[in-house]
Amino acid sequence: MHGRIAGALGLAAFALGQTVPATNLTYESRACRPGFDHFQFCNTSLSKEQRLDNLLSLIDQETEIVPLLSARSPPNNITRLGIPNYSWGTNCIHGVKGSCLSTADGKTYCPTSFPNPVNLGASFNKSMWTKMGRVIGVETRAMWLAGAKETNDPHDFVALDCWSPNININRDPRWGRNQEVPSEDPTVTAMFGRLYAHAHQNSPDEKRFLNGVTTLKHWDAYSLDDSDGATRYNFNAIVDNATLADTFFPAFKDSVANGGALGVMCSYNSVNGVPTCGSAFLKNALRDVFNFTGYMTSDSDSVKNIYQDHKYVATAEEASCLAIKDGQCDVDSGNTYADHLLKGVQAGNCSMDDVRLAWKHTMGLLFDLGLFDPAEDQPLWKIPIQEIGKKESQQASSQASQESMVLLKNNDKTLPFQTGKKYAVVGPHYQAQQDLVGDDIGQLCPDGKYDCYEDLLSAIKRVSKGTIVSAAGCAVKDNSTSGFAEALALIDSSVEAVMLTIGTDQLVEKEMRDRTAVNLPGVQAEFTKQVLAKAASVSKPVVIVLINGGMVSLGNEAISSSSAILETFFADVWGANAIATTLFGENPYLGGKMPYTVYPADYVNEIKMSDMSMNKKGTPGRSYKYYTGPTEFDFGFGLAYTTFEFQAAKPAAAPTCDDHRSGDSVSVLVKNTGLVTGDNVLFLYVLGGYTGSGGLPLQKKLHNFERVHLAAGEQRTVQFELSSDHFLNIEDNGDHTCTPGTRTIRISDGVNHQDIDIVVGGSKTTAFTFPDVPPRKRE
Repeated sequence: MHGRIAGALGLAAFALGQTVPATNLTYESRACRPGFDHFQFCNTSLSKEQRLDNLLSLIDQETEIVPLLSARSPPNNITRLGIPNYSWGTNCIHGVKGSCLSTADGKTYCPTSFPNPVNLGASFNKSMWTKMGRVIGVETRAMWLAGAKETNDPHDFVALDCWSPNININRDPRWGRNQEVPSEDPTVTAMFGRLYAHAHQNSPDEKRFLNGVTTLKHWDAYSLDDSDGATRYNFNAIVDNATLADTFFPAFKDSVANGGALGVMCSYNSVNGVPTCGSAFLKNALRDVFNFTGYMTSDSDSVKNIYQDHKYVATAEEASCLAIKDGQCDVDSGNTYADHLLKGVQAGNCSMDDVRLAWKHTMGLLFDLGLFDPAEDQPLWKIPIQEIGKKESQQASSQASQESMVLLKNNDKTLPFQTGKKYAVVGPHYQAQQDLVGDDIGQLCPDGKYDCYEDLLSAIKRVSKGTIVSAAGCAVKDNSTSGFAEALALIDSSVEAVMLTIGTDQLVEKEMRDRTAVNLPGVQAEFTKQVLAKAASVSKPVVIVLINGGMVSLGNEAISSSSAILETFFADVWGANAIATTLFGENPYLGGKMPYTVYPADYVNEIKMSDMSMNKKGTPGRSYKYYTGPTEFDFGFGLAYTTFEFQAAKPAAAPTCDDHRSGDSVSVLVKNTGLVTGDNVLFLYVLGGYTGSGGLPLQKKLHNFERVHLAAGEQRTVQFELSSDHFLNIEDNGDHTCTPGTRTIRISDGVNHQDIDIVVGGSKTTAFTFPDVPPRKRE
C-alpha cells in the first residue's frame, strides 16, 4: 500500500489496533459449551422450534426476555443457562465498521473498505457486488470471532448481523446520504440489495448455517434527514400506493424474496401518518406479501420517536407496544423496550405473546447462525484473522474503485494524458485522502489515521512519472479566495494540461446533513471559472475531476469550457489510484455509468425535498423515469477510451400476460471496436407504460443491465431474459397489471441505443396485488 497522510479518524481507543486475546473468548463463551450442553435447547436432534420452545420455557420472562430485544440495553447474556451476550447490529455499508486487530506476533489486520455504494452503483457490476458481500461476510465472522469492537462505540462488539445495505432510493439530489445508496433506479437498488444479502448470508463452505444476517435499511420511504423544516425524526412521508409500488417497495421486495435477506430496519419517519416501526400496513407488506421470515430492528431508538417526535401515541409504553405488536419490530436499537415494554404489557397495550413472537424472530436467527450447535465441525467457527483485509479482498476493492470511474466528457481525446510530462493539479481536492473515503467506515489503518493509503496528489505523481505542480486554490466549503492567485500562477505555457479537482465532502453532505443547493459549494464555482479562463489564455486543456457523493451541477459554462470531465464520487481507500490510473490511461476497467441524473442547479427550486412524489403534475418529475427537463448528464451515461458496437436480435417468442414466465431472451452481441481494453454496460429498458393515472408520463423503465469487460477486438453475447413482468403497469391502487399490445424495448449503453417492438399477447391480468391494511388509528 502507498501511504501519505493527513487527518485522523478520531478513534483514540483504536490508535494502535485492538489486541486480540490469547484465548478466543468468543469460542470459550459460546452457547451449549461443556457444562451447559445438557439443556434440551442444545439437543441438535430436535427441531429449531422445539429447541426455541425449551429455551423460552427456561427464561424468566419478567427479567431476561426483554434485554434480548434491546440492542442498546445492558448485556443480554444469561449466565445460568450458558448463553453469552449477543450484540445486535454492525454497520457494513461498504465494509465492516470495526476496529483493526493486532496479534501477538506484531501483525495488524484492518477491515477491507470498498468504494461507497454510489460508486458501486456506477459500476453496474453485479459480480463485484456479490464479491463485496462475500468479503464483508467473511470479515464480519473473523472479526466477531476475534472479539473486534465497533469503531463508533468501543463498548460494542462487531456483530454477525450487518445493519446494511442501505437500499433507499436516491430520490432527491439534496439528500445527504446519497453516497450510501447505489442509484436513483429501483431495479439497480433491488439487484444491489439482493446480491449483497445472498453473498453476505451464505457461505460456500457451510450449507447448514447462515454466515451472517443482512439487515436491509431503512424501511421505508426514507430519504430526508433535515429539510423543509422537518427532520427524519418527525417527517411524515406522504406517498401514494402507485409510488410505493413503483419506487419504494421493489428493493426490499427483491432483496427479501430473491436475496433471502433475514433482517430489516424500520426507519425514523412516518409513512402516510403512521410511524414505520409501528405500521401494520408495512408489516403486512413485508411479512405477508414479501414473505419475510426474519427479524426487524428499529433504527437507533426510532421506537422512542413514535411518541416523542411523531406524537402518534402519548407514552413510551404505548409506543413500545405499537412497535412490537402492530409493526412486529422485534429489536429496539435503544432503551425504550428495556425501560418500558413490560410496563406496556402490564397496562394491556400488548401481550406477552407479542413479546414472545419477537423473541422467537430474533433468537431463531441465532440458531440459524449455528451459535447453539457444536462449533467443532462448523467451518464458520474456524475463519482465521488473516482473512481480514487480505490481499485478494484489497485487490477487489481497488478494481471496484477503477470500475466506478465515469468519463463524462473527453473532447479531442484529451484523455488519457501522456506520462513523463508536466501537469498542474489544482483545486480543493488536489491532495484528497480522507475526503475520498466517504462515510460509515471501519478503522482503515493501524495508527487510526489514513496514512496506509495514498492521497490523490501522490498517486498522480507516481502514475504520471513526470513533473507535477500543485495548489489548492480554495477550500471545499469556505468563501476565502486568498489561495486563487497561487493556484492560477501554476497555469502557464509550460504545463501540458490542468487537472481541476473540485466537489463536496462530509462537511457538505452526509447523514443528517442534507443540502439546500446542488451546485459547487463555497467559492469553487468562481475558482473554476478563473481556472478555465487562465487555461484558455495559454491554450491549455482543463480536465475537471469531480469528487462527491450526491450530484453536483457544474453549470453549462464549466461543462462547455472544460476539455474533459471525470466523475469519481467517493472512491474510498483505493480512489486515488483509480483516479490517477484513469487520467493516464492505465485503468483497464474504465466504463462506469451515471447511477443518477444530474439536473441543472435550479432543479431544487422547482420541487420541495419533502415532496415524495415522483411523477406529480406541476413538478419537474424525479429520476430518468419521469423527468423530461434539461439535464447536465443523463442516468446511464458514460464514455470510454475505446469504442463499442452492439446489435440486439429480436426474441423468437414474445411474452404473454397469461404466463409471466413466458418469452424468449434478448440476445445482444457487443464488440470492442477500439484499440484498448475497456468496459461497457448494456441496459434493457421498456419504453412507455404508466405509473398511476394523472401523473407525468413514464418515459422508460430499466429492467436489467450487464457489465462487460472486453479486450480490443473482443466480442461477447449478453442474454437478457424477457417476460411479461417487464411490461407491467402500476395502477392507482398499487396493483401491477399486464395489458397486451405492442411495446418497445430499448437496448442502450448510455451513448447509443437500439429499439425493438414486442407484441405482448394474452389478456389483461393482475400480476401483483398491493397490500391493503388500514393504519391503526390513534386512540
